[in-house]
Amino acid sequence: MPYTHFRYIAYEVPTATNRTDIAGPTLAGLPPGGLCDAIPDIPVAGPRGTTADWFVRLRRLAAVVHIAQMNVRDTDDPSTLKVFVAPEFYFRPADPATHHTYSTEEYLATWDALDRMFHAVRLKNWLIVPGSVLWHSDTMVQGRRTFYNSVWHMRGGVGTGEARRIEKRLPSGLDGIPMAFAVGKTAELQAAYAEKELVRERLFEVDANTTVGVEICLDHAASVQVLKKTLAERQGDPTDSWKRGGPSLHVLTAGGMPIVPGSVVARPGGYLLRNDGYADPPLSELRKVTGYRLTSGAPAQAWTDKSIATLEPDPADAFELPLRGDTLLVPGLPGPGTYDMPAQRLRIYPAKPLP
Repeated sequence: MPYTHFRYIAYEVPTATNRTDIAGPTLAGLPPGGLCDAIPDIPVAGPRGTTADWFVRLRRLAAVVHIAQMNVRDTDDPSTLKVFVAPEFYFRPADPATHHTYSTEEYLATWDALDRMFHAVRLKNWLIVPGSVLWHSDTMVQGRRTFYNSVWHMRGGVGTGEARRIEKRLPSGLDGIPMAFAVGKTAELQAAYAEKELVRERLFEVDANTTVGVEICLDHAASVQVLKKTLAERQGDPTDSWKRGGPSLHVLTAGGMPIVPGSVVARPGGYLLRNDGYADPPLSELRKVTGYRLTSGAPAQAWTDKSIATLEPDPADAFELPLRGDTLLVPGLPGPGTYDMPAQRLRIYPAKPLP
């Protein structure tokens, strides 16, 4: 049976910070913190005894997904898709020597673990977007280190397929990497990462009724509009059957990117789901799309150039569950000074009808 409802679960956790006692730059690469106890049916694959940065963050993610599931298990049914979203930069190591990016080997280990984590039966009706992974490669371009900001998304439960990846097209200053060597700025890689099949991973079907688009931070900016342009390209392709008036849900995982109504693509009656790890409140939002118009006031489609979404306010009905305990919390930076570290919590919205 197709899903009739969805439930948004936002994992609010800081992924960057700044000093509050003195003026200064944005600071990336928060410490990984302590190692959470293992969740038996959400296992994290890794070398025995490891406390590697990526492993610690994965174990915390497993613990938080477990807490989220325990808090919705008695109120949801199989017709409700649970959409769990963490913010951009969730996987970013505390290592300035690598511009706070993982090695290729660490990235592949993170990918392998994510691909195998969420197969518990109790997660069957879940879609998990665990934020982004910052990493680098010394082999993709000869003689040059290149940098990537990748988001994996995966379905929970048994037999739901492999994790799928999208790549941030345009780096921002908050990425903390040499921009000239980011994938979207490297001539040798631009063509490969613009291939139709990879680009279209941003839009995917969950079932016959539910479609999702995923966008990463600056790709949502008015001057970039990656998801909107991808949707427009698919509308113009006669061989592509993905013509649904826009996805049911538009997921924006971010680090300092507010909602831009001109970049929203969820179909009328659908929703924009935002979670931001470095922003003024609100850090997470759920906004229903009621329609699209041009600046002239004329009606438009989600993919129409210069169309603007009309959005309802956040319904303000999320249950807010603070996270407690040293291992469940990402710590602040060591040393003197005070830092902006918002509350770490889950915001669990009631089930909403899908369009």
